[in-house]
Amino acid sequence: MTAMETEARRAFLYGVRAITDIGARIHAPVVGLWDRARCSAVTVNEHVDGIQVATNSSREGHIILHFHGGAHCLGSVWTTRELVARLSLSASAIVVSVNYRLAPDHPYPAALEDALAAWRWVRERNPAASIALAGESAGGNLCFALMVRLAQLGEQQPVACATMSPWLLLDAESISERMANSGLEPFNAQRVGFGIAARLSDLALGVWERGAARCATRYCQEHPASDPLVSPLLAEEHLVTKFPPCVIHAAEKEPLAVDATSMAALCTRCAVPVELQLYPGSLHVFQAVPFSSSSKDSLERIGAFLEKYWRPAMLV
Repeated sequence: MTAMETEARRAFLYGVRAITDIGARIHAPVVGLWDRARCSAVTVNEHVDGIQVATNSSREGHIILHFHGGAHCLGSVWTTRELVARLSLSASAIVVSVNYRLAPDHPYPAALEDALAAWRWVRERNPAASIALAGESAGGNLCFALMVRLAQLGEQQPVACATMSPWLLLDAESISERMANSGLEPFNAQRVGFGIAARLSDLALGVWERGAARCATRYCQEHPASDPLVSPLLAEEHLVTKFPPCVIHAAEKEPLAVDATSMAALCTRCAVPVELQLYPGSLHVFQAVPFSSSSKDSLERIGAFLEKYWRPAMLV
């Protein structure tokens, strides 16, 4: 890749980020008029800020710490403001959603450091609360990476973790090995055939894979992507045994369905309670579509799952 190509792609990324952020900030007040959720600003430290969202169903002492998606390069609390309010409603909980530093300006470990700081901040201000994690895509990555880090440090875990289409394996070598040797890769069949649908599916998957690889490189830069704090699917089992109960939802034909399935299998091997649900279709983070039946069902199931585990957080 030439320096010019690198700069062009960086400029394109910044342009997409700016347009997305402007659109989200314009959209957020309209969403507030629609859902009537209470939204206030929070500041964790000089690097981390965010919002606290609550609905009429939210209960004091039930808190979800949420990390937005965006491949570690895009997104903010405003891009998921509407989704967060529906999550708050379904779980009857207060949601604290935070902005973490983004690549390529702030590669690993900046985002994980921010996630850990946000976790400690929420705990310190709510010592008697029952606190869960939630996130979608790269936000799901941060949820699991944070739990790996907490296990390494011997610190208190959340009471539960809910992720939507989590991105859990960023290491190219491990991905290639999985595709070559595992029966979990469900997309090879889409590459076979000569019909228009097969060709479009193959094209879409190729675009996804190239984009994901670029974003993984931006996030990791000089750090090995095989680190379980980057690719939580590679975490050692003695650390995974410390995880809280997890619920994982994804679309059954999206590329990250294999990550969801693999993490559920890892949790099961480690005797961690886990619920995996794969929904028909291929839309990544379909929960962001507010009026779809799958989105409604997913959030209701997440709320029901969390309801089983809300309790005063137990010490490790």
